[in-house]
Amino acid sequence: MTAAVRQLIASLYKKRALVWVLVGRELKARYRGTVVGYFWSLLNPLLLLSVYTVVFTFVIPARVASAAPYPLFLFAGLLPWVFFTGALLDAAVVLPDNGPLLKKVMVEPEVFPAVTVLSHAVHHLLALPVLLVGVVLASLILGHAFPWTLFLLPVVVLLWLTTIFGLAMGVAALAVHFRDLKDLLHNIFTLWFFLTPIIYTADVVPAGVLRRLVLANPMTPLVTAYRLLAVEGQLPTVATWGWCVLVALVSLLLGCWVFGRLREGLAEAV
Repeated sequence: MTAAVRQLIASLYKKRALVWVLVGRELKARYRGTVVGYFWSLLNPLLLLSVYTVVFTFVIPARVASAAPYPLFLFAGLLPWVFFTGALLDAAVVLPDNGPLLKKVMVEPEVFPAVTVLSHAVHHLLALPVLLVGVVLASLILGHAFPWTLFLLPVVVLLWLTTIFGLAMGVAALAVHFRDLKDLLHNIFTLWFFLTPIIYTADVVPAGVLRRLVLANPMTPLVTAYRLLAVEGQLPTVATWGWCVLVALVSLLLGCWVFGRLREGLAEAV
């Protein structure tokens, strides 16, 4: 499987100029014809944070074992989750959608899921200043301790990116042969969301099978590490870091292996 990763990375490095051109094209296409254009990348997370702040502060006051204000707690869990699900759902249709390019221009198939992941990564990075503003306001207005661990956030973002890249590769290749995969993923992600400690902390789940499922969920350590660094001001434990690295490596190896096994027949199958 490591050979599959090396081949994919080497191929994408050779085509890096094309990859960035296609990323720019996808970003332009997403906001073409809109009034504020690229500012939606900032407005979308800002509106999301505003809605959750109103709902969970005034409508349904939430209580979790966290020192951070709940809207920030929730936002720091939602941001990486939106990155994860958005990239994988788009990866499930990216090869059929680019079928003409794949067949006629002979573009390497790995370029397209890579472009999808990088486009969502750009949106994620553009949303981070909104989180930073929220953290600063919470410090100035509510007296919440500023999380200096925030400066380590790029480490866990890199682990998210590695995880998403690997899974997106596998999903893109499988979806060419199994066109129902995107609809299936929609339903899986709904269940997966509630099994991931995004709107709650794992310690509030009743002990038993359900808590074991939450703790065994591979997204749990990634969300936990992201939130601890971004808003809680705590360093993840060594075990949490270990889980995160393991999830990222397994996702990368497995996704690239699946893509490598199916790569040759993708152009004919789309």
